[in-house]
Amino acid sequence: MGWRNCVSVTRWYLAALLACAHLVSFIDRNLIGVLSEPLKAAHGLSDAGLGLLQGTSFVLLYSIAALPLGLAADRASRRGLIAGGLLVWSVATALCGLAASVHGLFAARVLVGLGEAALVPAAMSLLAGQFPQAQLGRAVSLFTGGASLGKSAALAGGGALLGWFSVHGGLGRLAPWQSVFVVAAVPGLILAAAMLTVREPARTTGAAPARFGEAMRYLRGERPAWLLHGAAATCILLVIQTLAAWAPSFYVRDFAVTPAQAGMATGAALLIAAPLGHLCGGALTDWLRRRTDAPAAPVMALALALSMLGLALMLAAGSMRASLIGFALFNFCATLGSPAALAGVQMLAPDRLRGTLSALFLAGTTLVGIGLGPVLVGLASDRAGGLGVALALVLGVIAMLGIASALASLRPFAAANRT
Repeated sequence: MGWRNCVSVTRWYLAALLACAHLVSFIDRNLIGVLSEPLKAAHGLSDAGLGLLQGTSFVLLYSIAALPLGLAADRASRRGLIAGGLLVWSVATALCGLAASVHGLFAARVLVGLGEAALVPAAMSLLAGQFPQAQLGRAVSLFTGGASLGKSAALAGGGALLGWFSVHGGLGRLAPWQSVFVVAAVPGLILAAAMLTVREPARTTGAAPARFGEAMRYLRGERPAWLLHGAAATCILLVIQTLAAWAPSFYVRDFAVTPAQAGMATGAALLIAAPLGHLCGGALTDWLRRRTDAPAAPVMALALALSMLGLALMLAAGSMRASLIGFALFNFCATLGSPAALAGVQMLAPDRLRGTLSALFLAGTTLVGIGLGPVLVGLASDRAGGLGVALALVLGVIAMLGIASALASLRPFAAANRT
């Protein structure tokens, strides 16, 4: 019993540390959302240009680097990959604040994406290798819950820092919004060192490391399951990340609050709603896993359907308080689907291919989910008469596509998961 308890503690310590890394990654990834309005004013950007800076810059190297880093996760030290990624993206976050031009800021955002590409393939490989399938949903929900807390911290903490620097002045000659980027880099540097306190766990098989061609052959054999699951997961990511990117700007424009106030308000709304959604989604996925071979699809379809009710309340409410309730409801419902999306990949993937397949999945979903969503809303906002209309149109269509994909994946996913 003592040995089993020791193994359990070690597993959950690793899961908690990975969740902290995910938290920090989402702070640095999403911080630009709360800084969008002062950044836009400083550089004279349109909404479309702001969308490119929020999403496209981040995914340029993120999507390209995900595959080689996923292959490395199947061969090299996953602990080392995560520590190195933390170091790169934290330094790049500081560079976002030190950049003298929009081109320099764009380049720094590209480097943030490069560093963060190392995290998820290595982390998911570690979790899937350390936890049995019956506990994997909860382990993944802890990991994805870190992402939700990171988004909340980026908005609330970033808003509070922006407000403080606006009153007291920035660091040296830096503007308040630039100073926030520099301060946000510090936790990642500390966590990079903390990752070195854990041992690299042994892999569950002694087989030779996977090759890219083998992963592609496996995907071709299970094409319907992967394509449909991936499409539904992409839609989950699209709605979550797109609204997170634009919510502070929506409240600044529609309710005449400052960027700092908008960041703190949206961050507070996320603080409980999104992590609770992740935990409930993980528990629901585990519960369904004991009853069906396709547990991910029902959770993702439910998440997308219910999230649109929250979005409708957010956009139609006449008061900011009611709108924030809708925003919180949206995030609770949408994040129910995140653990199911990631756990589904681990259920389908053989152990020796998990890093590579997770990277391919991550590259595809992120390229579309983060690179496309903010830009589409920005373009629609410039042309369709306002940010609220743009959010309703873009997110509504995405949700319908995601629900259809999730329901269509039920049979092929169950068949692939039984083999």
